[in-house]
Amino acid sequence: MEVPRAACVGFRQDFWYHVGFWARRMDATDDNEQKYFFAELRFERRSRRLVVETCTLLEKPMCRFKSRCAFCPDGFQILHPNYPEFTCGKKRHKRKFFRERNMLGRPFMLR
Repeated sequence: MEVPRAACVGFRQDFWYHVGFWARRMDATDDNEQKYFFAELRFERRSRRLVVETCTLLEKPMCRFKSRCAFCPDGFQILHPNYPEFTCGKKRHKRKFFRERNMLGRPFMLR
């Protein structure tokens, strides 16, 4: 299986993550049963809570999906569903993005 891919940006006081990953059922017998998922997560900095905004199965053929949005660089190759299916990353949001050093791993390191 491929390593999950993730991008992060600050938007509206929170950290937003787009994650692309392959998964399969635990009883699957081969890699042909893998499915691709897109997830959008929001880390609320005030409450220190991670919220799953969406987790969507992207059905084949994969060529139908874009590999970028306003904050995911094309080189990250995170496949995205259509715009209505995710909240952050639309072109009109771009001016409101902020970035902080090491923000990609920060919420997942909190205990």
